[in-house]
Amino acid sequence: MKKISEETLQCAWLAHLSGASDQVIQLLASDNVLAQTHDEVEPAVLLGLALHEVGRTLEAADAIEKASLLGPIPDEARITLASCYAQLRRIDLARELYLELALSRRLEADLMLKVAAGLAAIDSPQLAMKVCEWITEKDDSVGQAYYDMGVYSARCGNALYISEALTRRALQLDTGNFHYRVGLAALLIQLQRDGEALEIALTFTVDQLQHATCFSCLQRIADLLNRHQHTDLAVACQAQSDVLRAKRDTNPIH
Repeated sequence: MKKISEETLQCAWLAHLSGASDQVIQLLASDNVLAQTHDEVEPAVLLGLALHEVGRTLEAADAIEKASLLGPIPDEARITLASCYAQLRRIDLARELYLELALSRRLEADLMLKVAAGLAAIDSPQLAMKVCEWITEKDDSVGQAYYDMGVYSARCGNALYISEALTRRALQLDTGNFHYRVGLAALLIQLQRDGEALEIALTFTVDQLQHATCFSCLQRIADLLNRHQHTDLAVACQAQSDVLRAKRDTNPIH
């Protein structure tokens, strides 16, 4: 069998790191990496990651599964495989793989956050919250873990003051984080503290709102701004909320 050249593999990695997934696929698929020998695990994994990025979920799962039969695969690939299972509605397999990764307690915080997000996406917010707790036990300076824990706590039906406390903790660790401030404003609206929420919302700019990522938060803030005749910001909030909602409806499990 033809071995993938080092030059091809290096080019594929550079394309992957630059987000050029189509180029990765073009470089590797033509060489039939899934039919290679044991020492070709790396290109098979890389192909799987690229296929997942472009939405070819079934092919991505197939590539990563085959790579795992050839030898150990990196944790990033295992998380991607779990995401593929979730998108393919193989929920039990996804949950099992996410939990196996989390329970090892060896992943770096950024990967643990991905595991937590994956669990939340398959309607397991309590498990997602627990994964975030493990992150903070290991490193209490990870603001994103506190913020995400607050989101998952609300999804679990816990009192919103818990989410507020966790969000404020995240902001203490990263005072300039725009996304945390959006989340806090939305929480305050839910807690019927419109004055505090409006004070935060009026610090946002139209450009910043185009980078917000929570459509439900933006919808609440847009309604608040409309009630208080801050039309320009309200329109920007509503527009971004509509964009994010459309993306969610197109791909409900990411």
